[in-house]
Amino acid sequence: MLKKKIFTPGPTQVHPDVLKATISSDTYHRSPAFKAFHGELNAKLKHIFQTDQNLNILTTSGTGSLETAVINFCNSSENVLFINQGRFGARWGGICKAYNINAVELPIEYGKVADVSDLESVNLANISAVLLTHTETSTASLTDIKKLTEYIKSKSDALVIVDAVTSVGAIEFRFDDWNLDVAVSASQKGLMTQPGIAIIAYSEKARAKMESNNMPRYFFDLRKEYKSVKEDGVTMWTPAVGLFYGVDKACDIILSEGLENKWKRTHEMAEYFRNESLKNGFGLFSTTPSDSLTAITLPDNIPTGKLIKAMKDNYGVQMANGQAEMKEKIARISHMGDLEMDDFVELNKLLVTEFKKLQS
Repeated sequence: MLKKKIFTPGPTQVHPDVLKATISSDTYHRSPAFKAFHGELNAKLKHIFQTDQNLNILTTSGTGSLETAVINFCNSSENVLFINQGRFGARWGGICKAYNINAVELPIEYGKVADVSDLESVNLANISAVLLTHTETSTASLTDIKKLTEYIKSKSDALVIVDAVTSVGAIEFRFDDWNLDVAVSASQKGLMTQPGIAIIAYSEKARAKMESNNMPRYFFDLRKEYKSVKEDGVTMWTPAVGLFYGVDKACDIILSEGLENKWKRTHEMAEYFRNESLKNGFGLFSTTPSDSLTAITLPDNIPTGKLIKAMKDNYGVQMANGQAEMKEKIARISHMGDLEMDDFVELNKLLVTEFKKLQS
């Protein structure tokens, strides 16, 4: 019997110990105890991001972390490049537009990802920042961030800014080794906690840009966060205390398993699910699938919403439809959060049962 029900790519299935942690802590956020705890949590998250550089924990959504990155590290007097290969890649462009930042769009067909050959047509010497998406959640596609960063840095001095919301804590991500400048993530995906916490890591090069940047900002002003943590050991603004403790427990669970073991297990679940999906008559939408989630297609133009509804109505299982123009064309199934291989064995059985009903 399938006990775990949430297979959406955010929020993901929350570990029960994480749930307990979020409601069992009522520490005053300016107390010495919380300041010490904040320092310990920061160190754990640096390990999970694989960085020894700057990192701040914010009380906001994943989109809030993207906006934080844009207004602290981009400028309306400069040109930035964003790669649009899905709804979340496009979001970079939307945020830039809201702040009158000249954002050059590099469009990529949905289901595919940018490669070095796509960047060769761009004059990177005229670009101050490149906005990338590691896992494009709307298409379940994985970009080779390391490869793109190497090329970008060989052609320009641009900052490389990465949306790693659907990556960190679930699949391989190495901030320092990949020579990234900024990366953002959030609590509700690989960190298997409820939504509400975002994390942003940034290099010293990026921090220098942040300090001199004249973009308008207040709540999302990382200069204030950096100074507050450095001088007072705690966040500038009132944090979501319970969620901080939840993320801390999630970090403990991940690090207890071993970060690379966690990456390996996510890959094994994703590979198993993809292979079984193909055997069972489903298609895979992405040409470069991420291990964080899978986007399946149905034959004979069967709307994916019918399968998603049947799984919810009959078993309480929650999956995600496609977004915008991809709605009813794909179903998205997460491999993040508190899930194990047995969950996917059972999930596949139920999917086959409901799929056969739709075909009859």
